[in-house]
Amino acid sequence: MPTYQADAIVLRRLDYGEADRILTLLTREYGKLGAIAKGARRAKARTGSSLDLFGRSRMMLARGRNLDVVAQVERQGDVRHIAGDLHRTAYACLVAEVVDKVLEDRHPVDDIFALVVTTLGQLNDPERQPRADAAWFLMRILDLLGYVPQLQECPGCSRPLPEAAAWFSPLLGGVLCADCGSHEQSGSPVSVNALKVLRLMAANDAELFARLRLRPELLHEVEQALEAQLEYHLDRRLKSFDFIRSIR
Repeated sequence: MPTYQADAIVLRRLDYGEADRILTLLTREYGKLGAIAKGARRAKARTGSSLDLFGRSRMMLARGRNLDVVAQVERQGDVRHIAGDLHRTAYACLVAEVVDKVLEDRHPVDDIFALVVTTLGQLNDPERQPRADAAWFLMRILDLLGYVPQLQECPGCSRPLPEAAAWFSPLLGGVLCADCGSHEQSGSPVSVNALKVLRLMAANDAELFARLRLRPELLHEVEQALEAQLEYHLDRRLKSFDFIRSIR
């Protein structure tokens, strides 16, 4: 079988048969793809310990009829702080689920691969706030998909938005002014501070955002807007959001 190399991250894995694992991989070179790691669950398997969920490896894969086959794995770094923390694991699952839903098989997107590498690295850093890093990921993935919410002008009437409490509408794709906004509409309230944070995130000022210490109530407002925007455009509910809410 012809072989090829790939810089890969394990997004999902499923036990198969007596000793195999089926993997969903995000690769830099080939995008998202499925592969099987034969014998990976055996105690003496060379590849097993290198195929941790969310882990990054340099892989040698062989072309298969239905699934490609993992032939060799060279692990790069570790994800011990994600694996050892329920909340960090939950946010990493969110990253994996979103990427799995937005990418078609074997359609590489360099910016998305780089974003996933950065986000998982942040989630593996015990000094960082995983909740804030996950919110930043949501804004960046919306940006890459072309769905960044409208935060400077009202999407209902196109007038500039004042720095005032408002209403976020995923249907219209942004923050509505007082005249256009209504609590009867689908969406969520946005305070002045939440609007400022959303604008900072949309401007891609990662350095300033990393210095913020956001209160849980403020993060909740930001998350509500970004989650609603993403689910509206994906036209599906993401299981990871429900799980994160349940453990919070």
